[in-house]
Amino acid sequence: MSQSEFRSGFIALIGKPNVGKSTLLNRLVGTKVAITSPKPQTTRRRILGVRHGPGHQMVFVDTPGFCPAEHVLGKRMLESAQTEGKEADIVVLVTDGTHMPTDEDRRVGEFLAGVSACKLLVVNKVDLVKPKEALLPRLMAYQELAGFEEVFPLSAREGQNLDPLIHCLLSRLPPGDPYFPADQVSDQNQELLAEEIIREKVLRTTRQEVPHSVAVRLEECRPGDNPSTWFIRALVYVEREGQKAILVGKNGTMLKKIGSQARAELETLLGKKVFLDLWVKVKPDWRDRADWLRALGYE
Repeated sequence: MSQSEFRSGFIALIGKPNVGKSTLLNRLVGTKVAITSPKPQTTRRRILGVRHGPGHQMVFVDTPGFCPAEHVLGKRMLESAQTEGKEADIVVLVTDGTHMPTDEDRRVGEFLAGVSACKLLVVNKVDLVKPKEALLPRLMAYQELAGFEEVFPLSAREGQNLDPLIHCLLSRLPPGDPYFPADQVSDQNQELLAEEIIREKVLRTTRQEVPHSVAVRLEECRPGDNPSTWFIRALVYVEREGQKAILVGKNGTMLKKIGSQARAELETLLGKKVFLDLWVKVKPDWRDRADWLRALGYE
């Protein structure tokens, strides 16, 4: 295929929180480029994942979940999701097949009414639908949210029924040159991915009252004294002293658990032994402070 026939484009994955957008992104790219957790609003900023193929390049945009903004960070997240949805070549609405559409789903549908790009519908988590007969009325209800060209029931977690979606996306990619080198699968640098991995472990190990108030910032990320090692020092920010106590745990047990899980994944990422130094600090109301949102990379 000649360069003039090459196809490439941006594909926005949008939807309410916790429908599996990041899990779907990782499946489509073929490697982990976005953190995941059962907690809503795990994704806070747009993340690009790049899928390469013969004569084409798909640039997937994982976006924060559509939900009412309760603080400045939430407002920025919603604005980011809306902007990516409007600017993409293809928009994929990801929904949860384990239930009928909610008010949040309907609000996303209202947003899509003003989007002119090709719109596709993914009904995710079909592996969890029981009995299977319950899926059809849900598919029909989700289709009514917007004017979708195609509908794809699938399971991102299990990797079921992804091929029809991929083939459809390929058929709708516009002609164009590749946006990224053939060996690049994400726009995230090593430091940002390390921060996100640490935050993922916090989300997966702490209670509901802690995760949304957590941010991670690397203070140091450098080769260790031994060439086969890497040294990382990170600050974990929360908004209240009580949250800090939960995150640290009795005698530091919770923080040690988080550090152990993060270290194992970071060593896989870096291919070296990692010395991880974690500290927890309180920064009251950081999600409502523009200066701290900038400092933490959310602008």
